[in-house]
Amino acid sequence: MPTKDAPAKRINAAGTDILVKAEETVFSGRYSNNGADPMWCLGNTCIARRGEDVFVSAYERLPGFEPYNDCRWVLLKRTPAGWERQQADDTGRQREPSPLGCLPDGRLVLSSNPTLLPSDASGGGPARPELIEFDAANPTAPARRQQPKWSGTPPFNQHSYRSMAVDGTNGELILFQNVDYSHSEWAFRARNGEWLSGQLQWPPYSATDLAPFGATHARVNYPVVRLRGRAAHFMGTSSFDNWSRVTTAEELERYTGKDAGSMDGWIFGLRARRVRYTWTERIGETPFHKWVEIDDALDDGGLVFPGDLHVDESGTVHLLWYKGPMQQYARDKWFPDIELRASIRYATLRDGKVLQRRVLTEAGKHRTVKMFGEVPNTGSVAFHGQTKKILRGGVLATPRFHVTPDGGLFVVYYVSDGAGLSENRIMEIRADGTTFPAITIPLKHPLIQFFTATPRAGCAPSWTLDLLGRRRGTRCPIEATDNEEHDDTLSYARVNLIGNGAT
Repeated sequence: MPTKDAPAKRINAAGTDILVKAEETVFSGRYSNNGADPMWCLGNTCIARRGEDVFVSAYERLPGFEPYNDCRWVLLKRTPAGWERQQADDTGRQREPSPLGCLPDGRLVLSSNPTLLPSDASGGGPARPELIEFDAANPTAPARRQQPKWSGTPPFNQHSYRSMAVDGTNGELILFQNVDYSHSEWAFRARNGEWLSGQLQWPPYSATDLAPFGATHARVNYPVVRLRGRAAHFMGTSSFDNWSRVTTAEELERYTGKDAGSMDGWIFGLRARRVRYTWTERIGETPFHKWVEIDDALDDGGLVFPGDLHVDESGTVHLLWYKGPMQQYARDKWFPDIELRASIRYATLRDGKVLQRRVLTEAGKHRTVKMFGEVPNTGSVAFHGQTKKILRGGVLATPRFHVTPDGGLFVVYYVSDGAGLSENRIMEIRADGTTFPAITIPLKHPLIQFFTATPRAGCAPSWTLDLLGRRRGTRCPIEATDNEEHDDTLSYARVNLIGNGAT
């Protein structure tokens, strides 16, 4: 099953090398045009490592059912014989993939959101969040289902924007799930099984903002969440139709032909224009702090999107995000003077105060049709307008942190240049925030988007980097036209970091 080892490459001056140990296809299926895909839960992860065992929460289409709720979770385990099916949801249907994590006592935990609609119903409707727990030592044994305890009876549905974070040291976890446009409900399970619950309120739009869908509050979506010692950290992105060149509803309609409440507000690209962060020192005991704006794309109409979040032993918060351009055709047609640039950015914070910011890698081109350089972006994705028009642009980059047992912090990301370059890279961030030069991870099949087995999901820091994602050339199912389906394969790569105390 594993591929032949690729040659080791030196990451840094201290002698840490990398060695590619395996590249494998994990699962493949036919997905409906339900608006989601196997990577939809971007701020979470669907891969977890416990000791030498690696598990994946797969996303499987259910034949005979109509969107939205026509998929289910499947638990897979990596074995010497390949990726083997352990069990699948035999009762629930849902729209989105299911985040996966692991607890220190040997349990795996999966966040599920099955619909409450009857089996012959299509479209959206109410859903009931669940936790599914498996015995990692015996993953085919019957799973335990538990319903989180929320404040009251929130009106959850199939479109959850949910997040799960696991404290792998204390054996505690937290769930976030959106309710309409006002707030996210959270439910925290302590080590003793006690539940606490509350709400994370979204920041309000200002009177001058063009709010998508007429919302009063700016949801902070696709978050990366870290739970450590009952401190909860939350970073996500908020959508705005306005930016420096489009400040009024009349201007927006001039370009899109639609008002701010329509999907065609995406004509400039995914309108994720502000990255925000908040935290609480003690979940359930102290409130979340005022939102901190980390970055925005209001000057050039581009986007900012969360990548990862790490809290080190000193309590310093490390943030990673992607900053990308507007749709190229929109720039070429209306704003030829705007420079298209894509970058991966990094910041550290303590007590909500930004200590430093850095651009880790950046590329772009000014006043030309094509971008140039080694761009931290990927293939193509479609944005659907109300007119069924398909607008193609870049797939969101997914830069991730990787933490080693000695406290080392690495950044893993993908780059391409439109001329044949396609590779994953890794760089180490020093304690002072400076970096070693990035090097190529010598994968035969680079992953353009990926999850990792992360401490945010309860996985222990490791000398092994586990990646689950899309290879170049596979297509997102949301590129499908009406009633059209596409194959979408997710693959695994195992990369060992050796040296610096690693074995």
